[in-house]
Amino acid sequence: MPAERRAAGERRGAPRRKSDKKVTTGSKLDLILDVTRRLMSITDLDALLRDMAQATTQLLDADRATIFIVDREKNEIWSRVALGTGVGEIRQPVGVGIAGTVAATGETVNIPDAYADPRFNPEPDKRSGYRTRSLLTFPMTGQNGRVIGVFQAVNKKGRESFNPDDEETLSSLGASAAVAVENAQLLAEQKRLWETLIETLAVTIDARDQQTAGHSQRVTRYAEVIGRGMGLSGLELEKLRAAALLHDYGKIAVRDRFLQKPGKLDDVEFEYMKAHAERTGEFLAHLEFPHDMRDVPVIAAQHHERMDGKGYPRGLPAERIVLGARIVAAADVFDALTAPRYYKPAYSLEKTLEIMDTMAGDHLDPAVVAAVRRSMKDLEWTLESLKHTWPKPGDEGMGSLQDAELSERDRAAKAAGT
Repeated sequence: MPAERRAAGERRGAPRRKSDKKVTTGSKLDLILDVTRRLMSITDLDALLRDMAQATTQLLDADRATIFIVDREKNEIWSRVALGTGVGEIRQPVGVGIAGTVAATGETVNIPDAYADPRFNPEPDKRSGYRTRSLLTFPMTGQNGRVIGVFQAVNKKGRESFNPDDEETLSSLGASAAVAVENAQLLAEQKRLWETLIETLAVTIDARDQQTAGHSQRVTRYAEVIGRGMGLSGLELEKLRAAALLHDYGKIAVRDRFLQKPGKLDDVEFEYMKAHAERTGEFLAHLEFPHDMRDVPVIAAQHHERMDGKGYPRGLPAERIVLGARIVAAADVFDALTAPRYYKPAYSLEKTLEIMDTMAGDHLDPAVVAAVRRSMKDLEWTLESLKHTWPKPGDEGMGSLQDAELSERDRAAKAAGT
């Protein structure tokens, strides 16, 4: 009788165990769908790879995971995301090691004992003290059928090795992950194209006048430092950087005889020169900026506006001058003072700060000038790293003028710097 009751209990328990298995499988499918939705919403490649590595360890119940991306130009695989290793970027040739072999062949490698496989490199374990046992390495295949990356899960928890179910799970994740990676790579390439375009435009402007060689590059670096000092980050810093690079773009319409004229401009010439700020906004308005960068032309065009409303091109009151333009204005002044010009040597940081302090309130935003002071160590380091971009004494327009040719303002500036 006890045996009959036990058999009946086993029969009644069988459907429950089958049901439990379905729940587990269903939960895993739900998790894969959730991970897929999350991956499709991430556009930054590094963030995407971190999320993929975390998802891999969770779905496969692995101890660690690394996601490699194939670099076709260098014929290497690389990863900045190796969960649990605490290392920086990893690079190795395609075809070398287990992950490199999977990248070359496109075949899954499931190893119960890593140290028994001649392709395994034990050096990372020796350095870290970690012991790799089981490895599941799976190819990530793009739309053209080529391997674009590699998943590598390390040490299955509770078992000696990964099983076919784990391979199937990783296959389900890999299909959506490949699409997400290709999308992120495409966006990264488009962003880099955009960045190189505006950098090229800035270099083109600076190349017209040896007296201000490297000016746009330096203003951009200084603006970034000041912006960080004011708490800006992410997209706001990207917009600031783009506006700083392009802040003088309107000078492309200024004739050489005015742009490169030594000494004082007369009133008519000065009014003509001032128009470059408005031209900057007009020209940049023709560019199709990304939606979240649409105010870059406004920032660039306002960099000569003043807090007292006496700036140009529009004489805007302080409350209508955007923060980015106030920062670019301060960076512009910082470079004008710290870099050598034909009428003056490079001013010291101490003298530069003294002059900028006198400009705070009427010309410059006091809050921005305060950020310049707070960021002085970073600004000093940045300045030192950019001295190679300064115009040299022998360059065209540098060091060849007499005091009589200088404006009253320029003579005073030269005298103050000596």
